[in-house]
Amino acid sequence: MAWQIVIDFAGAENAPSFIHKFRNFGEDLWRACKQDGWASIGLEDIDRARNQLVVTVSSSRRVRRMVKLTNRLLGEHFLAQYARISEVNIGPK
Repeated sequence: MAWQIVIDFAGAENAPSFIHKFRNFGEDLWRACKQDGWASIGLEDIDRARNQLVVTVSSSRRVRRMVKLTNRLLGEHFLAQYARISEVNIGPK
């Protein structure tokens, strides 16, 4: 089963230096997904995004691990207070 982790930053666009922090977070998340091999997000998606990122996780066993990693990265980039994380089952991959 494939899953998506949706990281929503609705309403945070007006926070000081949000876009800069958002892009840096997205790039770190991309690197982590690339290293993990079970999750993916495109750099193009990060560049186009304004207030939401979507990570696709190919194994349900890896969802919790990626959520934990995402929360850690949000904290490192001082974005945890703005983010809301959702897990969505998108069915078989």
